Amino acid sequence: MKSLKQKFFTIFLLFFALMFALSCSQGPPVPFPAIDFSVEDIFTGEEIHLEELRGRPVLIYFFASW
Repeated sequence: MKSLKQKFFTIFLLFFALMFALSCSQGPPVPFPAIDFSVEDIFTGEEIHLEELRGRPVLIYFFASW
């Protein structure tokens, strides 16, 4: 049978593992939403609005070829 100290330590570890998992499930805080704009999909040619992708991760890569 586990001692009281072992039970307390096990509960302590489970509590902090749960708190860590919950804190990692949220994204970083966003101070303000991005301005809506649209671009043309290079594969389908249809217009995509940033507002349509709300709640999903979006990577915007701006580049130039001189």
